[in-house]
Amino acid sequence: MRVALCPHLSLEHYRGGEKWTAALANRLAADGVNVAVHALPYAPGNTRRVAVRDVLDAAVPYREAWRHDLSAYDTAYVFYAPLSELFFTGASRTIAGIHSWVYVSPRLFESHYGPVPTVVKALYRTIGATDLRRYAAVHTVTPAFRSPHPNTVYIPNFVDTDRFRPGRVPLDDEFTVLVTAARIREKGWDTARAVARRLPPNVRLLATGTGSDPHVTDLGFLTEDELADAYARAHVVLHAARVDTDSMVINEACASGTPVVTTSLPTHDVENEAVLHRDTPDEMLGAIAMLYDEWERGDGYDERCRIARREGETHGFDVVYPQLRRLLLGETVPEYAPEVVG
Repeated sequence: MRVALCPHLSLEHYRGGEKWTAALANRLAADGVNVAVHALPYAPGNTRRVAVRDVLDAAVPYREAWRHDLSAYDTAYVFYAPLSELFFTGASRTIAGIHSWVYVSPRLFESHYGPVPTVVKALYRTIGATDLRRYAAVHTVTPAFRSPHPNTVYIPNFVDTDRFRPGRVPLDDEFTVLVTAARIREKGWDTARAVARRLPPNVRLLATGTGSDPHVTDLGFLTEDELADAYARAHVVLHAARVDTDSMVINEACASGTPVVTTSLPTHDVENEAVLHRDTPDEMLGAIAMLYDEWERGDGYDERCRIARREGETHGFDVVYPQLRRLLLGETVPEYAPEVVG
């Protein structure tokens, strides 16, 4: 069985989908599956954050091109966009992977992302139902995607629960709010800044990346281990996204045992004592104040952290990976019902 994973961005761009591809390819190779990665040579903003061989096992072949002949493969997993078959052709069986907010957001245009996603969304709304039927199956990471394909499988994103875990480093002595999403309006950066300006002096807001807001402590670009440390040190993660799919911010925060304050998007389908849905700066400030009071009193905060960890474990790699492996190898995929790994 030969499997090709086909992201629509260069693996070197190395954000959510590219990280997912590298981790899955490495695990498949370790399991003895003959797997390769075929990517388009496109990196938004020409941003390449890593070298391929720093993140992809040497046993996994990698190729970038605008057109890929996949006739040597039994299965091709293609990050879906309308007319993707123009770029990835010939596999015996092709699966469409729905990872992008494009297919679930009601807005046609998102200013930061510009014309490319807008054209993709317009095409999908026009020909998507017909185009998707060219695929043997559809895989979506969010149940919010309304699939027109009769063979659609929901398997959420996975998280490394060994790397992202409570107690990896001690909690900060000072109560901290962490923001890890991109610093753009679509990911709620304007909301995060509004919250930061109104936090009391004994509460800090830390954010990955760099900028010039005096109310935000910049962490710069973090490696995966540094990011895991940041999640473990924080008392709450703020994720004010306006567009999202199965959010890795929420998954990683929960796996780290850190409560999350996030928005009530349809794709944010989990809401409990550890994942709090709030939609305005006032509501988010109220939730942060509640968590601060519980932490300071030692009353209820620790239980929220335990609930967060249990939620994160449902997305653990060892829980989700077997489902993906069955899908790629053409085996029957049971309805997703994760068993928490201890």
